[in-house]
Amino acid sequence: MSDSIAYNDAILALDRAHVLHPITEFAKHEAGADRLFVGGKGLELQLADGRSVIDGFSGLFNINVGHGRQEIGDAVAEQMRKLAYYPSFWGFANEPAALLAERLVGLLPSDRSLKHVLFTTSGSETNEANFRMAKAYHAVRGHLNKTKIISRRWAFHGATRAAVGATGIDAYHALIDRDPSHIHVAPPYCYRCEFGKTHPGCGLPCAEDLERTLAREGPDTVAAFVVEPVMGTGGIVVPPPDYFAAIADICRRNDVLLILDEVITGFGRTGRWFGMEHWDVKPDLVSLAKGISSGYLPLGAAVISDEVYETLRDKTPKGLPFMFGLTYNNHPACCAAGLANLDIIENENLVDNAREVGRYLLDQLREKFGDSPIVGEIRGIGMLAALEIVRDREAKTPFPNLADPAWIAARAFDRGLIARALFQCVGLAPPLCATTGDIDRIVATLEDIWPEAEQRFLSEAA
Repeated sequence: MSDSIAYNDAILALDRAHVLHPITEFAKHEAGADRLFVGGKGLELQLADGRSVIDGFSGLFNINVGHGRQEIGDAVAEQMRKLAYYPSFWGFANEPAALLAERLVGLLPSDRSLKHVLFTTSGSETNEANFRMAKAYHAVRGHLNKTKIISRRWAFHGATRAAVGATGIDAYHALIDRDPSHIHVAPPYCYRCEFGKTHPGCGLPCAEDLERTLAREGPDTVAAFVVEPVMGTGGIVVPPPDYFAAIADICRRNDVLLILDEVITGFGRTGRWFGMEHWDVKPDLVSLAKGISSGYLPLGAAVISDEVYETLRDKTPKGLPFMFGLTYNNHPACCAAGLANLDIIENENLVDNAREVGRYLLDQLREKFGDSPIVGEIRGIGMLAALEIVRDREAKTPFPNLADPAWIAARAFDRGLIARALFQCVGLAPPLCATTGDIDRIVATLEDIWPEAEQRFLSEAA
């Protein structure tokens, strides 16, 4: 056995012995065959055993500029040599946070009046901050009972205390009591409409469910409605075109703030800088993370509108600061990574590339798999795509479907592609720098395993 093999085996043994892996069964991890990544460039990842795989999911929807971008590492190293970290409590400022805030405000649609930014280290933390700001906004206006947060079933908003309360995926609530201050309503999941309707012409019962829920709970008890422009972890669910106008109107009429969770959809993922641009959404607060730094350092951003900011500024009792602060808010090195990442996205026109190559991805998936008996729907936008896996196209069963997408994702990895099993779907979210040639390789890998998948799933269903 070579020294490098022995060393890699030792690292994997340490990993199994000591490292907790998210969304992983501990017993399976201890017994399983680990996959040790040692490098990456562009869409390619290198494993310690010498294999390379295509990152067809951008890590966790977040590596927008691809792997191995030296520009970001250089920017971070330069900042660390000057000032690696100092807290931003008590009015202490740093250059990268100020510059990144200005840059971010300039990228957001100018008519949204979204000009005030708190940098965080994750999407969960960002949603925690925005939920707190929404409640404080109502409290300083004298509406102390407006504390509930409404979100949607199959939505993912994070895994920390309040963020997981807003998450509408049942598995995240196993073994833990649900937070009663969080209420879930129907998603705009047209393929699996909870009301048995078909869009267009359905009257948007998913939006009406929000109105009914507000009436039941009492609008004087609800602080905010939080939504993803495109539901990511829950299955890459793209809303119908009239959905956001309907829910925005409901929120305005009931004095409920609209929080847009753009953690996945921000920074070009949908073929626009932000998902809100597809449907002309005007949120009161925005949650950002993932693509803001492409994962090179942990970074998120809570962005609030002038209305929310000025209300908190002018109506909070004097002497009482905004009582939310975490050690790494406005972290200078993380913000330096964000600035370098945005340079790459802009200089290489990756937002336009995501739109054009993403359209090609969706077209290829529909051409190659649209008639497959195990594919119920193919959907997506920009560099987000999903194949919904079924065993009966007419009945759309089974659902939720965990085993079949997981089997496909596992076989794809064996053949050199990282796809992700998203409950009932196989999801793809390549880095925004992907080319049509990269898409051809991704689709060809899936084509290679598809006959076996069809035979396996249909024979088991018979």
